[in-house]
Amino acid sequence: MSTQIGRLINIGYALESERGTAESSAVLWQPKIEFDFNPRADYAVDESGLGIIDGRSDAKVVEKLSEGSFGGIVHSRSMGFLLAACMGTWSTGEVDDSSYTHSFTRLNTNQHPALTLFVDDENSDEKYALAMLNQLTINAVLKDYVRFSAGFMSKFPASTSSTPAYTAENQFLAQHVSVKFAASVAALTEASDVNLRAINLTVNKNVEDWQNLGSNEPADIVNKTFTVGGDMELLFDDETYRDYWTDGDKMACQITIENTDDLIGTESHPKLEISLAPMSFRDWGKNTGQDDITTQTVAFDGNFGITATKTISVDLVNAQSQYV
Repeated sequence: MSTQIGRLINIGYALESERGTAESSAVLWQPKIEFDFNPRADYAVDESGLGIIDGRSDAKVVEKLSEGSFGGIVHSRSMGFLLAACMGTWSTGEVDDSSYTHSFTRLNTNQHPALTLFVDDENSDEKYALAMLNQLTINAVLKDYVRFSAGFMSKFPASTSSTPAYTAENQFLAQHVSVKFAASVAALTEASDVNLRAINLTVNKNVEDWQNLGSNEPADIVNKTFTVGGDMELLFDDETYRDYWTDGDKMACQITIENTDDLIGTESHPKLEISLAPMSFRDWGKNTGQDDITTQTVAFDGNFGITATKTISVDLVNAQSQYV
């Protein structure tokens, strides 16, 4: 057994060809900064009265699974595995200047694709089958990298033998982010960028483990209601966004994260582009520190747009030829 720091933990992905059946090895290893994903056991307690005042006499394991989250900087290739697990369906276009565009849309089922997660460190080497993404957050703030946090639920781990090897990837910074609003998704093309100081976007899939009699492990882990929300911070220089909130106005949104400092081929750039159908503004507030520039924080919720036929869609441009 070895003493270790968290930096020595490696996490890898593979999309499962059959949900719930672990893949043999990771396809890609994810650089991470935060890690809190662990096995879990739930117990039933025997509280029977035995003619004594002691409160319990036994406890038995009734369910074993794994749950938690990890996060770090958004990378151009590994982000595709998270988006596949998040959205459920995707297609990859033809190669263009050594780059591929992967288009992710929400699959309208309660059994989205699962990952096998591989976790390797100095003391253990394990794989977690049926890893279902529960929540994915992407956030961009000034003077920092664009970051993500991903929450998962999976089956209990099994031992494996991994050889972590990281792939060179492109990263994204706050200066690579632009945001547009328009009355419709179609109108976003002609819209102008909005000056924001921060934006956070979260997709919740509300996963639930499904267990049957005769086993102490989940037979399945399913995704339920699919919701999208977030918030943003910007200068308070007029009442536009407060009026959106109080008047019930809805706006489509496009978040483009394009690393124009890096090239794929001769002229393509790594890019993550998120489109939201006209969304509702849920809350608004003004930040009024006595000696601070006044800013405003606006919270929003995604809506399914009947015309747009979506709540959210995502395009990812990178050098990864496919996600399988």
